[in-house]
Amino acid sequence: MVTNFLRTRKKKVVILDIYDKTASVKLIADDWIDYMHIIKLNGKWQIVNVLWQFKDSSIH
Repeated sequence: MVTNFLRTRKKKVVILDIYDKTASVKLIADDWIDYMHIIKLNGKWQIVNVLWQFKDSSIH
């Protein structure tokens, strides 16, 4: 059940900028937008910071 629910959700990832081992990424989902700072440590990308907002800003 959960698998079908997740497949119908809208998700889009946009890489805004990459420099060496750091990047800024935007995630656009059904109800919100995330801006993430990520870093590559020991060969793996890891999230350092997330700033998010609902698309409907009246929710905040």
